[in-house]
Amino acid sequence: MFRWFAERAARREAAEKIYDSIVAQSRNPVFYVRCGVPDTLSGRFDMLVIHMFIVMQNLKLGANEGKLLGKEIIEAFVREMDSMVRDLGIADMYVGQEVRKIADLFYRQLVVYTNAVENKNQGTLAEAIWKSFQSGDENADVAAEELANYIVQAIKNVGEMPLNLLLQGHLNFPEVYGLKQAV
Repeated sequence: MFRWFAERAARREAAEKIYDSIVAQSRNPVFYVRCGVPDTLSGRFDMLVIHMFIVMQNLKLGANEGKLLGKEIIEAFVREMDSMVRDLGIADMYVGQEVRKIADLFYRQLVVYTNAVENKNQGTLAEAIWKSFQSGDENADVAAEELANYIVQAIKNVGEMPLNLLLQGHLNFPEVYGLKQAV
């Protein structure tokens, strides 16, 4: 029984490191400056979802341990969303409701992105990206095709990483170059 707790604690620690790397990459200025991602709460959320999706795509292939680690990463995400909602001044009695809305939006985007990637359809993936950013800011001029290419390459890069590096939170996201120039 104590072994289970030790394994869970180690998995949670790894998940926190991975989640921190996901957040750091989703806040990379190149997405906002060169890819047209709006630097808004909605734009940052969409970038976070994209990077969570990239990692989740690889973890779901990792048998039971990968799935358990994926659940821990999602729990880290939910904890951060709870904290963010509270920081925005939402009353305690509504926090759970708001976090459920965020989680629902997150899972719906994961399904859309998963379907596009599993069907090997970058055009559909780019369209899904475009729609997601447009729902948060109808004036967003996001480089959706370039972001779709980035996602496909990132899934490949993360999937080729040694497990020990992944567990330390060192995610191998691709460089983002050649994208739309800043206005």
